[in-house]
Amino acid sequence: MDPTALRVYARNPALERIGQVDDYTSLTVVPRYNAIGAYTMEINADSSKAALLVEGNGLIIRTATGDLVLSGPIRTVDWSRSESDAGAGKLTIGGVDDTALLAQYTCWPNPAAAIGAQADAVYKISATVAETAMRALVNVNAGPGALASRRNALLTLATNGGRGAAVTRQLNQFDGLLAVLQDIAAAAGLGFRVAQVGAGLQFQVYAPTDRSGTARFSFGLGNLLDASYTTTPPTCTRALVVAGGQSSPRQCKVYDRADPLFPGLTIEQFVDLTSVDTASVDLIAQMDQAAGEALAQGAGQGSLAISPIDIPLLRYGRDYQAGDTVSAQVRATWMTDVVHEVTLTSTAAEGTTVKAAVGEDSGDGVVARIYQYLAQVKKDVGRLKTRKAA
Repeated sequence: MDPTALRVYARNPALERIGQVDDYTSLTVVPRYNAIGAYTMEINADSSKAALLVEGNGLIIRTATGDLVLSGPIRTVDWSRSESDAGAGKLTIGGVDDTALLAQYTCWPNPAAAIGAQADAVYKISATVAETAMRALVNVNAGPGALASRRNALLTLATNGGRGAAVTRQLNQFDGLLAVLQDIAAAAGLGFRVAQVGAGLQFQVYAPTDRSGTARFSFGLGNLLDASYTTTPPTCTRALVVAGGQSSPRQCKVYDRADPLFPGLTIEQFVDLTSVDTASVDLIAQMDQAAGEALAQGAGQGSLAISPIDIPLLRYGRDYQAGDTVSAQVRATWMTDVVHEVTLTSTAAEGTTVKAAVGEDSGDGVVARIYQYLAQVKKDVGRLKTRKAA
């Protein structure tokens, strides 16, 4: 096996390492920032390691230098064989990372009450820092503070680092836990994950690392194979937030956010907060937050994809990883943003290749700068046409 190929270890349901899988034929691993990562591995069905690769077990995947890329449970084990196969065919192993655990839970209106006693319509959380709110949601719905029937015995919480701004949020009945955490983390600029620590799983919140000064990618530096960006227009530039109207008087408020590439485009979207009592002391904060989320989700979307080349001074896993901020040169412009997804492909013959997607699908990051760049190009072309016409 190529010395740069990824290292794979199998684990049992108790998270104990039970052996190394060193004879796979191909492996694709996709770690994601604040989202569920995934992996796919192909191996000969007659491999002596095939017995380790069953549903319920999992994989721990590391770089050649030992840095953790991803770990998580095996979800599918598919078998196939063609007439050209000399052996017993091949197995295709599919799995997700341990952050997928969060997608298994919802946020109960009253996490301390049994399902038959859920009389509350909403769950409200307020904390002086976002990390405290995120930890509390995980704790009472899936962690040590959850009902015994819902508690995951393997899950613990990392120490609270007190990161992020204050949060006041009202959750709808049984909102998905992962989606709520993603919204809070995005607003606070935080990262989160579930990672294997020893023989347990740990929910961790962290502040992403800014490596834009050291992790720089460009064709001129010789560490890029290709680069591309894509954009799509916005779906919401005006949020119409309506609160109350049921047990309290209705209150409406309009929030506008102009799109850099389509400044004259207005697309309205209704934001339903009719379940919120307009007598709430934090009504404006809730309306502002709901509007901000609607405008962010409806902003022009896009992404920057780069294929970096590992060089001795800059390697994935050691010098940057998903969630870090890096710099990439797009045409004549340097753009700095978060690596939200990395695809690592490893084969026994060719070692590991890396492709990173930089910039989240929102109007606040690299997409906004791409929009501004294209808008400026349009203006320059317009001026050129005007001069020629004159």
